[in-house]
Amino acid sequence: MAKKNIVFDLDGTLIDSVPDMCREIGGFLAENGGRTITPEETVSIIGYGARNMLTGGFKLCGVTLTPEETDKMLEKWIDRYTKADMVMTKPWPHVVETLERLKADGCKLAVCTNKPAGPTAEILKRLDLEKYFDVVLHADSLPVRKPRPEPLWEAVKRMGGANETAVMVGDSEADAEAARNAGFPVVLLSFGYTHVPFDEIKPDALIDDFADLPAVLADL
Repeated sequence: MAKKNIVFDLDGTLIDSVPDMCREIGGFLAENGGRTITPEETVSIIGYGARNMLTGGFKLCGVTLTPEETDKMLEKWIDRYTKADMVMTKPWPHVVETLERLKADGCKLAVCTNKPAGPTAEILKRLDLEKYFDVVLHADSLPVRKPRPEPLWEAVKRMGGANETAVMVGDSEADAEAARNAGFPVVLLSFGYTHVPFDEIKPDALIDDFADLPAVLADL
């Protein structure tokens, strides 16, 4: 397999987190002057980090936060989500078996997510996924986040790999943009949380089943 350093997004790529996130963000908004939101609305505000999610959520409710209010809400939200009972968050089908196969094939694996540190660590631990990854970079790891290229480059560096042997696996336009900024090919999942049609994103490969990933990586 030519691509031996694989950088994965988390939400929508490795895991389906919308059911729990919808419940938690909806409750949070309702408790702070907004309202509950639908799963579709939840998908529309995720992908670019917790701050953008919060401002987007409140905007859906007709509420505009000042930067100072956003800072306070962000601290409260991260604490709530880290402690949340995320019983519905789970890996997509065939994720675990595919990660095991990739590790057996000698690949180095990393997570690169815009999710904050606390929820990232809790979810990976609860789902017993952390053992598969050589590197985990979250929203608090670096001063910049996807779609900037630096998190992808740093993930590959920490894996001891080279950018020429790296690939990004994600589910959205943010992942594709980050990959292109970094000079990586990008494989997207057709069932994640994108906000843009795939024929506009034009990933290097699009898969309908996580189990198809090893074969696609071999062809890149």
